Amino acid sequence: MPALRIVQRAVLDLRARNGIGVSSPASPPHFQRLCLQEDPSGVWVAEADGVLQGFAFSWMIGRFWFLAQLFIDPGVQARGIGQALLSRTLEQAARRGADNHALITFAYNRASTGLYIRHGIYPREPLYRFEAPAQTVRLPSVPPSLEVVPMQSGGPAPAWLGEIDELVLGFRRDAHHQMLLGTGLRALGFIRAGRPVGYAYVSGAGHVGPMAVAPGTDPAAAGVLALHEAKATAAEYVSILAPGRAAALLAMITEAGLRLAEPMVILAARPFGEWDRYVPMNPGYM
Repeated sequence: MPALRIVQRAVLDLRARNGIGVSSPASPPHFQRLCLQEDPSGVWVAEADGVLQGFAFSWMIGRFWFLAQLFIDPGVQARGIGQALLSRTLEQAARRGADNHALITFAYNRASTGLYIRHGIYPREPLYRFEAPAQTVRLPSVPPSLEVVPMQSGGPAPAWLGEIDELVLGFRRDAHHQMLLGTGLRALGFIRAGRPVGYAYVSGAGHVGPMAVAPGTDPAAAGVLALHEAKATAAEYVSILAPGRAAALLAMITEAGLRLAEPMVILAARPFGEWDRYVPMNPGYM
């Protein structure tokens, strides 16, 4: 599809110009379809003579607005298209009374970061994508304090998922969990003393995220369980996107042999989230 090709070209061009050799597989647009069904005003496109030149896509939960994607074809960048698309997409936030604006972008993308700062969306939390060949990763033993149980694929999203999100992020994501449970991801629940205290999703490509744990639960212990599950997928690589504030998780990841592949950053109009207890899935889903 044209939008996917623009994403691939724009990301490859940005990484090449900054000496980043990471490649990330394209994912089916399940999440984009869900958000488009809920509110079509979050999607804008830029065209010239019937040819797609760029697009922007945002989603909202309550009064929280998140810019999931804004990509311009490399051949037409620096012509004001990004500014125009961002302004149009922010109309969704204004119309629905958003009290916070947020996004995730590549930390080395100076042009886009400057654009967002001019709109009052500021860098808040560093993120680091770590990855390694699965066979080289040496994880510690599974922590005895946590039990991991699979969640039913395609079944109804348990209410406790939204409760943990509300504790960690400040809002529930029930519809988003329902979508994830229907996409074939491995969905894990973390149980302590018979009660759910966290969750994680693991893709067939060995990527961990999103992952969240309730207060009083060790994020590093949850990360060990999730990465063991990622290794069990038989994927060639395992990967995870860890916040800078999650020191124990970062220490475990590096000791296990994963290496820093790419820096990203969370930007927001005002601070939100407990980033020592949440691992984003990717820049679009958060």
